[in-house]
Amino acid sequence: MDAPQTDEERFDFIDHKLGEQQVKHLELARMVGEYRDLLHDLRERPHDENGRRLAAGLPGAKYRVNTTYVQQNWLQIEAELRALFARG
Repeated sequence: MDAPQTDEERFDFIDHKLGEQQVKHLELARMVGEYRDLLHDLRERPHDENGRRLAAGLPGAKYRVNTTYVQQNWLQIEAELRALFARG
């Protein structure tokens, strides 16, 4: 998506980015749920080496990449909101 130039483009850009934020937060919530399931399983089977290895590496690269994406997306949203409303 190109940098917005008009107010209408800024509103569309912000709406699109907020939609992306919503999706990423749902993905993050799903990952946290999977982490909780893993810990529950490890409580029941504490000697599961694969599970222990996975748990020791939490939150993991995918979670970190998604949180970085969310942070960067917020910076873009904030910049466009300032550009849109700073003139008023």
